[in-house]
Amino acid sequence: MSTFTLSTTQKHKPLLLSKGFCYIIDKTTIDKTYSKCEHARKLKCKGRVHTDYINTTLLYKNDNHNHSGNAVSIEIIIFEEKARDRATN
Repeated sequence: MSTFTLSTTQKHKPLLLSKGFCYIIDKTTIDKTYSKCEHARKLKCKGRVHTDYINTTLLYKNDNHNHSGNAVSIEIIIFEEKARDRATN
């Protein structure tokens, strides 16, 4: 389907990055992980992603966002994560 990148938040929670959008984990079951757009509460965004339990395969993607994606912010998130890793090591 579509490609995505795994990252972490500042609180070390999993974060999925795809096409300029960030998704945080909403809930997990035995075989799936359900993630929602990071703006689900603030902007009432309906963007969703379903992956397998270990976040390796994208099973479902709802691109029904009510805001535009920002590829630059994704690059900044990846850069900040690398800087955090270097600081801790």
